[in-house]
Amino acid sequence: MKVDGSRRQKGVEVRTGSGIGPFGRRLATVAALCFALAALTAAPALAAKPQAKKHPAKPNIAGRLDPTFGEGGKVTVAFPAEGGSEGEIKYNLPYQFTAGHLEMAAAPGGKVVVAGATKIVRFLANGRLDPSFGNGGEVRVPRPAGMNFVLAAVAVDNQGRVLLAGSARPMPVNSTPDPVISSAMIMRFTAAGAPDPSFGKEGVVQTDFGFAPPKAAAGKPYPGPAVGIRSMVVDSQGRPIVSGGHVSELSDCRELGSLSTAFVARLTEAGALDSTFGEGGVRTVTNVASFGQLGATPAGGLLTLGNGGGYCNSEHEGNRGLKLASLSSAGNLEAGFGFSGFKAVSGVKAPVVAIAPSGKILLLGQPERVRRGKKSDKEQPLVRLLPNGAFDPSFGRIGQIGVLLPPDGSFSALAVDATGRIVLAGRRAKRVSKSPHNPLRRSTFWIGRLTERGTFDRKFGKEGLVTTGFGGPSNTFATQVVMLSKGRMLVGGGISSPQLATGGGFAIAKYLR
Repeated sequence: MKVDGSRRQKGVEVRTGSGIGPFGRRLATVAALCFALAALTAAPALAAKPQAKKHPAKPNIAGRLDPTFGEGGKVTVAFPAEGGSEGEIKYNLPYQFTAGHLEMAAAPGGKVVVAGATKIVRFLANGRLDPSFGNGGEVRVPRPAGMNFVLAAVAVDNQGRVLLAGSARPMPVNSTPDPVISSAMIMRFTAAGAPDPSFGKEGVVQTDFGFAPPKAAAGKPYPGPAVGIRSMVVDSQGRPIVSGGHVSELSDCRELGSLSTAFVARLTEAGALDSTFGEGGVRTVTNVASFGQLGATPAGGLLTLGNGGGYCNSEHEGNRGLKLASLSSAGNLEAGFGFSGFKAVSGVKAPVVAIAPSGKILLLGQPERVRRGKKSDKEQPLVRLLPNGAFDPSFGRIGQIGVLLPPDGSFSALAVDATGRIVLAGRRAKRVSKSPHNPLRRSTFWIGRLTERGTFDRKFGKEGLVTTGFGGPSNTFATQVVMLSKGRMLVGGGISSPQLATGGGFAIAKYLR
């Protein structure tokens, strides 16, 4: 990535640059020369201005923990360890998940829900368990008979009903040692935590969306369809919308890959396929293997991130062919977005996506090593697009910045507030001892806030950054950011600690913003 400017803060630096090809690099080079000349010209004037302050700066309120939430702004909840069927599946599928996946979602009244494949927990706005939900704030998730359920997403509708979405797979037996067969499963619970009888069959919808079984390597059809969900949102009418992929062919190419097709499907509030969306409730895209992250746009449409398509998927090829797709509320590709509804994603690997209230789109890529002469830096790219998919020229130089990271830190989640400020969340590890003979490290939540223009916001925390530990010999890593009303936000993620009965679970911190 070509670099043309930077701002450094306590081991973190925001670099603006293109990373978008030869033209962008030539433009960035010219801009850098102009910037250097301007800096040389302006140096005497800048040096003449004193920088001393008459009064010490007041500490920032934004970035502080909310003392009205839990214990000093933090809560933790234990979740049992989960086993999955990933190890028994020899094919590379487009919807594999890690067992033990946990997610949180905001609920009406300032409440927050945390869910896994085995249970749901709801907290009040003050961080205490909600006694009006299930059994003292907890609900057990029923396992489908003879099947494993792997959670992909949780959502709460405007009536406070909790929805879980994921994949259901048969328990492995001697006759099916490789259970490729899978179906989509969506569950809905009432605001009180009971299975909702008005949704599907006693609160559960298990479906293959009408997809046919994949062709097996020998040319014969597999015993059943292979369908999986990766993401879910619920619209203002209480209709669940899910994204994922279905396998059309199993192949021996490239170490037992699969050919698959991406889909987005919408159900009615009662759990049936919504015939007003796509084709009979489903929109498929054959040149994309799977749709992942799904978000609602301010205009009432949908945005989703797809990968691959048209070849055998493998871990090596997982970052190839990334595409953003924009759909209308009726499930049709938006012709005014990118090229015929698609925007190719380059320069960022395995990104997470956030949609700003303005409709602008942000993509946070994985950290990467960037060499500059003899020096090598760890950097994380952040791209912002306009609502039509074009690069945003007001962000960085040409729509992209690079966040220079310390060796022991990285970001994995992002969100955007109503003013366009960007919140990044992840983890940072620190040594527990200064002794060179004790290399043990503990990781904590690490949160940063950028201004709308992409510079670190000095009004947040300490020079734009905050770290939050959860005490004792614990390790935490932030995976989600949820913006709340009244100037609050939640950051949640995994925790491992011997202080929890199961050894691990979910941690939440509530901040002022």
